[in-house]
Amino acid sequence: MLLSGAWLLGIVAGAATGGVWWPAAGAIGTAGLVAALLERRWQLALLGILAMGLFVTGAARYIDQRAPSAPQGIAVQNGGAAVRVRALVTDDPTAAGRTQRARASVREVFANGGWQPSSGGVLVETGLFPEYRYGDVIEIDGKLKTPVSSGSFDYADYLARQGIQSIAAYPNVRAIAHNKGTPALQALHSVRQRLGSALERALPEPQAALARGILLGQRASIPQDLTDKMNATGTSHLVAISGQNVSLVAALIIAALAWLIGRRRAALVTMLAIVGYTALTGASPSVVRGAIMGELFVLATLLGRPASAPTSIALAAAIMTGLNPLVVHDVSFQLSFAAILGLVYLAPSFQTHGEAVLRRAGIEAEGGIAGALVESLSVTAGAVLATAPLIALQFGRISLIAPLPNLLLVPEYPLIVVSSALTALATLVWAPLGEVVGWFSWLTLTYMIETVRFFAGLPAASLQIHGFGRWHAAIAYAALAAFARWLARRRPAEAPVRAQKIGAAVTVRPAWFLAGGLAIAAGCFWWAALQGEARGRLTVDVLDVGQGDAILIETPDGQHILIDGGASGLALEQRLGEELPFWDRTIDLVALTHPQQDHISGLIDVLQHYNVRQAVGTAMVASTAAYQEWRTLIADEQIPYHEAMAGESIDLGGGATMR
Repeated sequence: MLLSGAWLLGIVAGAATGGVWWPAAGAIGTAGLVAALLERRWQLALLGILAMGLFVTGAARYIDQRAPSAPQGIAVQNGGAAVRVRALVTDDPTAAGRTQRARASVREVFANGGWQPSSGGVLVETGLFPEYRYGDVIEIDGKLKTPVSSGSFDYADYLARQGIQSIAAYPNVRAIAHNKGTPALQALHSVRQRLGSALERALPEPQAALARGILLGQRASIPQDLTDKMNATGTSHLVAISGQNVSLVAALIIAALAWLIGRRRAALVTMLAIVGYTALTGASPSVVRGAIMGELFVLATLLGRPASAPTSIALAAAIMTGLNPLVVHDVSFQLSFAAILGLVYLAPSFQTHGEAVLRRAGIEAEGGIAGALVESLSVTAGAVLATAPLIALQFGRISLIAPLPNLLLVPEYPLIVVSSALTALATLVWAPLGEVVGWFSWLTLTYMIETVRFFAGLPAASLQIHGFGRWHAAIAYAALAAFARWLARRRPAEAPVRAQKIGAAVTVRPAWFLAGGLAIAAGCFWWAALQGEARGRLTVDVLDVGQGDAILIETPDGQHILIDGGASGLALEQRLGEELPFWDRTIDLVALTHPQQDHISGLIDVLQHYNVRQAVGTAMVASTAAYQEWRTLIADEQIPYHEAMAGESIDLGGGATMR
């Protein structure tokens, strides 16, 4: 812990002072080292030498990487004339609105009449179609620009940490090769894409988007209004994959395999599974931190050694900053470590004092509902308090009600993760099975969504804070550390010593876990029943999908007809999720009036994620990628298709006709 802590402190010192103060700190450490030598404490002196060396090396490496450098590789073309480059797509693109963003690594640039080797990262912003994937080699023809930061968010620094120095906004793009990535990563991206698509087929929106964010780290498609509400209620951390997801993976694998191959072999399998899950979810800083600590915990179990939370935290931070010192600027890195420190140093004290209050009131604190509530509230309060100064610093706000929604959601979080995973796997095995399993997943996800929406609607749920700077955050954390120390020293005499939590954010009590799940199921089924409308009449809903048209018709006998789909598939699916029963994934007829982008783009997502029984178009055609994708999907899914003629009528039943 001493050595890993020294490395981390060096990084932090370099980040905080730019190298101005850390030499003074090194001088103080040297004085302590001289004192150890004079007292002939050779072992301590040796450790001190190693620690000081790591301290200085860490700060120096951070300062070296942080120093500005001249543009290199393809970045020298930023702001100039249009260029042609060939690049490898290095991650699955994300879609937002009408834009697809893909990270690409440049391989060649066209210069002097031929293709020349080049390098550098480019963020490509293009239309939604055609869709690109990891491993595609694309040819880009257009102008490059340097990323620009605005306001408090350093966008250029954010992209630089991902190796991106250039942005290509709506250039001419075409794919010239596929499956050219690393085979192992190619397989991981394929699995991730298939699991995400399975959730989209089995669940409506926004439940599908939330499940993808929680299970796979694909958060880009979560509706902005829901994201804002999670931020306001302090529950956005539940969508960021972290140590709790890793703990669930480890616990489930050990529980499933221990009786079959023994706990030792099961632990070895678990260590491999943690690595695989980390890579599958995109290896964000929060999940990497959880993975390192999870691996250390399993390793300690295998070796028969006690697991130490402070050592695990320091070593995880040292490994991550050793690989990339600039990760200390990543907000998810900061929040992840702040949260785990709150769980380790605040939550046990809160629980101890809370149980003492229960005992003085004559209430049983062990194994009862009151004890479970105290534990959940302690864990929630520890994480919320530890992350509050960072949230105020980075986002200029603080949630005043965060403990309450977290108290209701954190104990059920494992249920949400497990049910989402089962839905994805069941859909891959057999789509109808996935729809059945998806009922329970929908219930848990809807419980989370409605809980967030309820608390976000309360007066003063979130408070905006202006002018909260680094010094304010430093003072707040100093005060919080002093409070944690004081609280730990005042532990009630009769209280048991609490083990420091290094795994999941809360201990799962099977009885309350099951009871909570059944309560969620009963409540949501009742809620869904109240939302249903009596059939037997014709309804026409003009859906708000932004630019373009989308009209949903329900016939008297319960069939659904969708006319046009707007420009955004995500917007259309969210509106359909609001209008259709969650169990109904069938559109009986999809009609395209004309193949413009703001009418056809949304329909492509419907063809991919709904069971479409029939499609109708017109004689109008287009050369756009969206129209080609529309016709390709109709052919691939073998959807009956015909061109409508003027005067043609369709009997909708119950006396309703569409002409």
